[in-house]
Amino acid sequence: MNAPSSPLLFGSMWLVVTALVFLLPLLPALRELYSRSDADALAIDPLDNGRTDYAAQRMAEQLGLLEAMPRVAQWRLDDQGRLMVPRGQGRLMAKTGQPLVIGFRSQLRALVSSDMVELQANSSVQRVLHAKSIHCLGPVQLARLTSAERHIVLAPGTRFFRLAANCVFTWPLKRSLHFPLPELGNGMPLTELQKRHEGDLRIAAGSVVQGGLVVTGNLWMEEMTVVVGHIKVHGNASLAKGACVQGALFVLGDLQTKGNNYVEGPLCAGKRLQLGPESQVGSKQCPSSVSAWSIALQASVRVYGSIAAVRSGQVVL
Repeated sequence: MNAPSSPLLFGSMWLVVTALVFLLPLLPALRELYSRSDADALAIDPLDNGRTDYAAQRMAEQLGLLEAMPRVAQWRLDDQGRLMVPRGQGRLMAKTGQPLVIGFRSQLRALVSSDMVELQANSSVQRVLHAKSIHCLGPVQLARLTSAERHIVLAPGTRFFRLAANCVFTWPLKRSLHFPLPELGNGMPLTELQKRHEGDLRIAAGSVVQGGLVVTGNLWMEEMTVVVGHIKVHGNASLAKGACVQGALFVLGDLQTKGNNYVEGPLCAGKRLQLGPESQVGSKQCPSSVSAWSIALQASVRVYGSIAAVRSGQVVL
């Protein structure tokens, strides 16, 4: 019979295998320590402020001037002397300094304008649209990134994804709303602890609730109720006519406002969000944001700031 292996040899081999098991995962770090291969830090783009108009600002320098393109000489003007984009321009990417009308069923890929842009019914812009102001005269498909320096007017049937402007509103135009009870103060800071309510919560009509809320179930705010503070709802939420929130409103499920509602914002829903007639989010003095998986806007809605729909957004009748 062969002599048994030396205990010293067996122990050495076991020690080597153990060391390899622990050191092999560190090999890339050790190699980097002695021979650096990391790329340099990326420079911060001064234009990247997180706003929807970032892409338009980046593209503006690269786009050709629309007025200098040979094909434009054949385009006609409308009765106000504005240039009208005809059909068959689906691949056009340009910038302009003149007021522009995107004609019936016309398409553009990208447009950056320093003046007003008007979209007629069934027209569309595919990627980027930026202008001083944007007016939709019928059901149109807005670009995935649409922004304006002043305002965006949305007509019934308009579809969108991301919008940003001083004010985004839907036809017909109505007066701006304000928080109905200014004597209640300026809301609550984000750091203040909110009241927690287990299960569903229904706030009776005409009630005034001071302080924020965390609702683990569903929330119903009846007519003319007021909450001064931020609200987080784990289920669905519904705001009856005239209900107001002076603060942020975050809902994990669906959110529906029935009309004439004021929310200081931000306003966010994890699933579907519907803003009823004459509802308003934010104000001139306090811009805000609206975001959800899908968004439906009804008549006379105002949003001061930005709107972001992950899947789709539409103005409904």
